[in-house]
Amino acid sequence: MRMSPWSLLAVSLMLGGCRTARETPTASEAQAANPRVDCGPAIPGMETVLKPAAFVVLGEMHGTQEAPLFASMLACHAATAGQPVRLALELPVEEQARLDAWFAKEDGASWEFTDSDFWRREVQDGRSSEAMKQLLERVRNWQHAGLPLRVVAFDAGGKDRDATMAEQLQKARGEARQGTFIVLVGNLHARRDVGAPWNKSLEFMTHRLLATEPGLVSLDLAYPGGSAWICRGMTADTCGEKPLRGVGAAQPASISLQKNADDPDGYDGTYSVGTLSASPPALGASTATPTPH
Repeated sequence: MRMSPWSLLAVSLMLGGCRTARETPTASEAQAANPRVDCGPAIPGMETVLKPAAFVVLGEMHGTQEAPLFASMLACHAATAGQPVRLALELPVEEQARLDAWFAKEDGASWEFTDSDFWRREVQDGRSSEAMKQLLERVRNWQHAGLPLRVVAFDAGGKDRDATMAEQLQKARGEARQGTFIVLVGNLHARRDVGAPWNKSLEFMTHRLLATEPGLVSLDLAYPGGSAWICRGMTADTCGEKPLRGVGAAQPASISLQKNADDPDGYDGTYSVGTLSASPPALGASTATPTPH
């Protein structure tokens, strides 16, 4: 399969990493101190959401290469501007200690954080994809280079995952009031409004966060088509690379805060990533679990 420009960028960053200095108080000082920092091309529109202490929720379609890459690049741009960043991922909270230990090591292989039940599930979804593994490897490289960037695992599970995930993010926010939060989550969880076809009173994670984060910005994924690693059912023969219909016009990576007139309350805008490319499970599993997107 032909790699997208964003995928090629990820590979180059994985091989080369980034060089930067420790956190600096202003964007101009950060740029002066870090002449060789490379987070990838500037994302048009990112200045509209990367305010100090911002809280940005990126709704994604699990199982693509582009959404995790976009989230990590946005976090990198914020961090190189001197903002302490929390990149919050829809990973089980039980993974946090393992990830923290791996991030702290000077040298460490990816198997050290993928050696867990979550990454080795027989039935997987896109949260444990190769793209997510690469995201964590990039963030570790950037963190060791000096960027003020940390990963937060916030999926606490439970009967009402939207409630428990919101609680975990509120807790993390309480520990980093001045930080910029960039949250990558399935795009149903990213909705601001209340209700779904199967439950008119359902309160999504992002709706619950509005009580404590009134300035929160929620963006839905826009793409002209492509593919994702998803399942149409609960058996192995329904899982794999699947084609997707487009949601939005074909355009380069960018952020738009213009609301959709047909869905005025769901999101504050969109982020575009170009054509989607499927990302299979990191450990080569042949099955995946369909989770709410």
